[in-house]
Order: sequence, then C-alpha cells, then structure tokens
Amino acid sequence: ERGGMTKHGGVIATNSHVKGINVENGKATGVTLTNNNRVINAKQAVISNLSIWDLLSSGIVDRTHFPDDFYTKGMDTPPGKSFLHIHLGFRATTEELSKLQAHYMYVDDWSRGVDADENTALLSIPSVHDPSLAPDGHAVLHIYTPATEDFQKWEHLDRRSEEYQALKVERSQFLWKVLTKTIPDIKERVTIQKIGTPLTHARFLRRYRGSYGPAIKAGEAS
Repeated sequence: ERGGMTKHGGVIATNSHVKGINVENGKATGVTLTNNNRVINAKQAVISNLSIWDLLSSGIVDRTHFPDDFYTKGMDTPPGKSFLHIHLGFRATTEELSKLQAHYMYVDDWSRGVDADENTALLSIPSVHDPSLAPDGHAVLHIYTPATEDFQKWEHLDRRSEEYQALKVERSQFLWKVLTKTIPDIKERVTIQKIGTPLTHARFLRRYRGSYGPAIKAGEAS
C-alpha cells in the first residue's frame, strides 16, 4: 500500500536513482534519472530531501546555480552525528507481547545529557500493535542510538573487512545491554539480526557522513 501519494494521483518510482536536478533560468524544472538518462519534468517544482551538503556538493545540481554566499553558508553548516541500529526478529508469544510496550526510551545518566555517547537508546517493538509484521510466534524490534554515533569512528573502514565487523559487534554492546533490561533473554530468542552503522546510513540513505541532519540547537542558530 502506498497511502496518500497514490491516492492523490502520485506515482512512486523505485530503483530510480536521480542523476541530476535540471535547472533552467534559475528554476528547477525536473530531474534526470541514471537509467537511460530519462527526464521527468516537474509541473510546479522539484522537492528534494537531500541534506544541504549532498545538495551542494554531490554534483546533482550544478554549483554555479547557487550564489557563493549560499553555498559557503550551506557547506559550513555543522553536521549532526549518525546512528547505530539493531533490527531483530525474535521468538515471542502473543501473551509475551501483551506484557510489553511498543516504545521505550532508556537514559543511563540524565546528568550526561541525551546526546552523550552510549547513554541513550530508543526501542520500538511494533509487533506489540501489529502481530502481522512477523510470522506466528515471532516479533520484530528496532533499537538505536538517537544520532549520537560519531562518523569518524567508521569512515576509514571497508564495510567488507573484519575490522568493520568487529567494530559493529563492539559498538552494539550498549544496545544489547539496554535490550536485556526489557527482554532479559533476548539473545536466546533472536532468529535474525541486522546491525546498521553510520556507513549503512551513508550508503543506503545517501546521507552525507551518515548524518541525521544539521547540528543546530534550538535558540542558538537557524
């Protein structure tokens, strides 16, 4: 199901990487796809969810279309940190799920702040509300650090290397510790697990340095 987009006449195209945003007379007029250089013209505008750094420096838009001051200010925007994720499929009965909440927030030490390293985790167990998300007798969950993972720890690594796999195991220990506070025997229940890192964000979501977004604090900058 595609929801409101298709309900109102929209079309969702998957596997359609955008090669470039087309600009004519200072206005974005459409996009060119990498597949056969197909051009899709916009009726009103082009809406982009690229980060400011990807928009300005990836080559998807010719830099000459941006005023120098806009480009400089954009590239100087401080990037926020990235994430570490664990996605799990695990064994759980309907009765066991009924005793769980759908969402949890864990803070180890409030005095350190929610943005401190290995101090805060968010846990979502959507199977609590929708058992159809997993086969009978199973459930799914997602636990992650809320934009507190430094990209610098990962940027030099080859994601196919043993060093990368070892760091995934090391950095995920905090999340496992938090998980066992909610489901003490979770490791014995797991049937499938996937660990996502800042490199995962950068690769699959095409996010600059795996960043959540600009590191702008309310009341201090805009």
